[in-house]
Amino acid sequence: MVNEGEFVALFHSIHRVLKAEKLLKQESLKFLLIPAPRELSSACGLAIRFDAENRPQIEAILERESLLPGEIFIKTSDGYRLVNQA
Repeated sequence: MVNEGEFVALFHSIHRVLKAEKLLKQESLKFLLIPAPRELSSACGLAIRFDAENRPQIEAILERESLLPGEIFIKTSDGYRLVNQA
């Protein structure tokens, strides 16, 4: 599950999220491929979860590879808050 303060990146296709997963694994970054939270919509049903410490590196890699997610949310005590949208 997603803990408060963690980020969730949603992609618009299964192909993009799996390609992002492969790239991030190659870079040895700490993240987790998870089912997209029910509160959030996702065309592919999967999401990438990561913490604030790894956010700059993850976003830089995804931007470099033209794989930025459609939306990035942060988990708060009240639910999810949108922090970035493509």
